[in-house]
Amino acid sequence: MKTISDKDLGIDCDFVARGNTDQEAIEAATAHVRDEHPEEAERALAAMRSKIRNE
Repeated sequence: MKTISDKDLGIDCDFVARGNTDQEAIEAATAHVRDEHPEEAERALAAMRSKIRNE
């Protein structure tokens, strides 16, 4: 399982995106960030790939 949290991206939120692949985790995180934290989207999206973890 691949995960990326908002906290990993520097956003004060407990959301954790999960997916079977990096791409699935990024898609889930992207949708959440765009919907819930649009002011952080550009910065967070740029950081995502380097912040994915294997769990």
